[in-house]
Amino acid sequence: MKDIIVEFEGIIMDFPEQLAAIESELLCTKINPDKWSKKEILGHLIDSAIINYSRCIRAQSEENPQIFYDQNEYCKSAFYADSETLQLRDLWTSLNQQLLFLFKQILKKDLGYRRCNDNSLEFLIHDYVAHLNHHRKQILK
Repeated sequence: MKDIIVEFEGIIMDFPEQLAAIESELLCTKINPDKWSKKEILGHLIDSAIINYSRCIRAQSEENPQIFYDQNEYCKSAFYADSETLQLRDLWTSLNQQLLFLFKQILKKDLGYRRCNDNSLEFLIHDYVAHLNHHRKQILK
């Protein structure tokens, strides 16, 4: 479990700089009208951070809460395509720094067994970082 935390810390450290190196036009370009732009993918990662934060908080006091969301509707309704890139980057960074802190506390206090969406928090932490890595690679390619 410590490996996933170290990996997550590295992403939080490197990704904001990597995002800053991408030209604004490239971040906003949609290669397909039915797909998200790189900026919208970043917005999706923000939504994912918010939802997963809520999952980790609620799972500590509720028995297996079911927390899902419509990712396409969230992305559209948040108007990520029209948002300032720097603001999105800073929001992503802040949310993930807080998630990292929360993940560490969950592990330190041995709460990884708690459940949300029928999965342990330990599983959700691993899944969150894997999901983040998947979309990070999409943005950086």
